[in-house]
Amino acid sequence: MRHFCTLFDRNYIARGLALYRSLVRHCGDFMLHVLCLDAPTLHVLRTLALPRTELITVETLEHGDHDLRGARSDRTPLEFYFTCKPVLLGYILDRNADISRVEYLDADLYFFSDPSAAEEEYAGSAVALSPHRFNTLNAGLARHGGFNAGWISVSRDREGRRFVGWWRDCCMEWCRLAIEDTRFGDQKYLDQVPALFPRTVAVTHPGVNLAPWNIGGCRIDLSERGVEIEGRALVFFHFHGTKRMLFNLYESGLHDYGAKLTSAITCGIYRPYATELAVCSRQLSRLPAAIRVQLDAGRVAPSMLDLARQLVGTVRAIARNTTVVANG
Repeated sequence: MRHFCTLFDRNYIARGLALYRSLVRHCGDFMLHVLCLDAPTLHVLRTLALPRTELITVETLEHGDHDLRGARSDRTPLEFYFTCKPVLLGYILDRNADISRVEYLDADLYFFSDPSAAEEEYAGSAVALSPHRFNTLNAGLARHGGFNAGWISVSRDREGRRFVGWWRDCCMEWCRLAIEDTRFGDQKYLDQVPALFPRTVAVTHPGVNLAPWNIGGCRIDLSERGVEIEGRALVFFHFHGTKRMLFNLYESGLHDYGAKLTSAITCGIYRPYATELAVCSRQLSRLPAAIRVQLDAGRVAPSMLDLARQLVGTVRAIARNTTVVANG
């Protein structure tokens, strides 16, 4: 059985559901361990009662790691969420002796094919990391770190557990959204991992963690077999920057990285994901009223100025040709 873990709050529930649905479609027998970062997320997922999921609360995680409670008070919510990643990995490995390997997934990842071929590359590793593979246009982003913290695979063996403990200690000491020589959030620490942990694999499969920052210039083909990147199957895509605009229109986020929406990228990658997000959003809209009230609590209704800005942003995105329309 494959074991995955992720974390998200109410703002990312639709993305989390889309990720889950892609795992059901492509990953066979699996368990998804979800850290619910707020009460509305917990209530929604309990109501949906998704098979093959384990729901974990922040309070449960803090009970197992008392330093985490203190970390919550001295950093922003996003910085705290980053700090939770290695703690979550350790929590899962500590409480499940039968798990040989667990993979952390950001909630905005989405699987397009069976990951078996990619797994062969890192099956014997203690830690598997995903290089950013920044293309030339985005080379300056390397200051954020050489590896992407949105996907990490860890073995439960001694070296894998040492890595989790080391990463946890680093993030507990400092996890800021600021770029320093050797630090940036939870991510730039990963640059040190290959030297500290010899059985680390930097995954080379081009279909693993394809993203806006590395898709530009790649050969993307769409055939009966599905989406292929440089002749190999797209395993999962990182939809960083994708967001809903108006109605069923979604901004891809590619503009910020100088990439273009080709026909293959639109039809093979972004439209299927936008359609999945739309399906998940409709699923959430059908929840009991009491649950929907919790999701909306604390959100400020947009003013006329906000709506005008959103409309202008939508028009600009359409003009840049960086939007896709969800099917249905």
